[in-house]
Amino acid sequence: MSITGFPYDPICSISKTVNGVNLQFCVRSPLYYMLLGFSGDYYKIFLIILVGLYFILQTSLTHSIGSSSTVYALMFPPIYLLFSRTYVDTLTAILSTTLLATWIKARTGNDRYYKILLFSAPLLLMLTRESSTALPFLLLIIFLMERNFKDKTLLIVFLGWAAGFSIYHLYITLSGGAYYSDFQPHIPSLEEVYRAFMTASTPILPWEISRQDLQTYLHLPEYVDWFTPAIIIVVHLLAVMVLVPLILSLTHIKDLHRVIIGWLIFGSLILIGLLFLKGDIDFFRHLSYLLPVIPLLIEKGLTEVKKYSRVGVGLIKTSYILLFALYLVRAIRLYTSGYAFDPCQYLLNRPEISSIDSFYKTACS
Repeated sequence: MSITGFPYDPICSISKTVNGVNLQFCVRSPLYYMLLGFSGDYYKIFLIILVGLYFILQTSLTHSIGSSSTVYALMFPPIYLLFSRTYVDTLTAILSTTLLATWIKARTGNDRYYKILLFSAPLLLMLTRESSTALPFLLLIIFLMERNFKDKTLLIVFLGWAAGFSIYHLYITLSGGAYYSDFQPHIPSLEEVYRAFMTASTPILPWEISRQDLQTYLHLPEYVDWFTPAIIIVVHLLAVMVLVPLILSLTHIKDLHRVIIGWLIFGSLILIGLLFLKGDIDFFRHLSYLLPVIPLLIEKGLTEVKKYSRVGVGLIKTSYILLFALYLVRAIRLYTSGYAFDPCQYLLNRPEISSIDSFYKTACS
């Protein structure tokens, strides 16, 4: 982006010849990359600010529906998206939470400030992530649930999205590139469904747990062979345990605000669609669309579990803590060992694009 002014991505189905070289030009939604460019070497501080902002917005959202929020509701594994290197997910979660919270508050008030946010949040979402093109489906879902032709919030959100899409289209036109797309339609295998389920329910992936990896933690080689399968089993059990509140809350879905239900349906359709169109990795990344409602569902689910068993609530909360502890230990070890994402090595592993001069200079210089 520093070279051309546009965030080109080599993954594209449309090719273009520039200076005798056949290049594949896809252009990403620009907002996140502009913010990342402005933050420069301080991008980690920028990420911390974004995560803090999400927590503030999530607290505001829960209060707006008369609920309370606890740290456990914010510890469901998809929250780890906010700490991943795909920082665009954090921005998506923030803008989605802003839109949802404003939408609910606008139903009970007539403040001009709410109307501005209702317009600007979908506009910025469209400039943040290409999949926000599907946002009109959210409006259709909520309209079909309420059938209120006089609901001005739907119109304001649609106009904001339309303005964002128009700006995005103009941006793509000026870049001389094509819309970003990397669709690979397929029927997910059982293994891919399993991987999608696990990435959505635990930050510690069972297939990444190895004997060699555990040796760096335990320093007890005589016990490693026993601990490896045991930890893999425990991770699977924890993955199921943390889903209990979420599943239980869905049995009381009628008690939720209709906008929240609509958002849940919309986010779920996005996830299922991307699992068929792209795969389990994009399934995980697009959990950011569900991050606004997942803490609400977890909190409600925990309340329901408490009605049946206080011991059960304790076990579920313990599961959240254990998963967070495992994640934290791994993150600390990777940090102390000097691990960092190497963009040059990533590029060199993809020979189809490593020969492109601009990408090589950007990643390896």
